[in-house]
Amino acid sequence: MDDFQTGEETSFVVDEVSNIIKEAIESAIGGNAYQHSKVNQWTTSVVEQSLSQLTKLGKPFKYIGELNLVF
Repeated sequence: MDDFQTGEETSFVVDEVSNIIKEAIESAIGGNAYQHSKVNQWTTSVVEQSLSQLTKLGKPFKYIGELNLVF
């Protein structure tokens, strides 16, 4: 029976995921003005931080990260 997961373990909580992504954006970009030379760095940082925190949730999901910066 250990192979079965409860509904709570397999549920996708939108608010929780949204907060993780917002925190990653704030951490990577904060209030910085647009700098074309930093776009790749910001993108990498936001995606890596988001995926790292989502993985720590321990949910049985696969995540795909994509980021579009709009200033």
